[in-house]
Amino acid sequence: MKKFFNIPLLIIVFAGVLATNADAQTKVIANVPFAFSAGKTTLPAGRYTITVLNPASDRKILQIRSLNGRSSAVVLTTGIIGNISDDAKLVFERYGDRYVFAQAHMAGDEMALAAVRSKDRSDKHVAKAGKKSVVVIVAE
Repeated sequence: MKKFFNIPLLIIVFAGVLATNADAQTKVIANVPFAFSAGKTTLPAGRYTITVLNPASDRKILQIRSLNGRSSAVVLTTGIIGNISDDAKLVFERYGDRYVFAQAHMAGDEMALAAVRSKDRSDKHVAKAGKKSVVVIVAE
């Protein structure tokens, strides 16, 4: 009788481990020390959770949400194949004193998730600042 009880328990534990690993690959926490734009939303500096809302899709959607729950944005992304990174990273484009969310790299994944932006929005930043630089933040 004990053998039959242990098998379902083992299956439940194994399923829990798989669910935990899947969540770890689609969610990161990062401290962003500056205000930034994500999509059409401007978010203040602070600690953020970045979550992939639809991990099985080709066009992933990221939710960027402050840990205090007061600020959030949803960003449509496209995949960019690159190198596998040991650390999760967030990439921002800097135009003068303005920062724009550009990409998220999940740890252990070769696919970077680049934010989709309209062409006219990008051109406004470039026209005002003239010069673009890239800022990378390593997530926790």
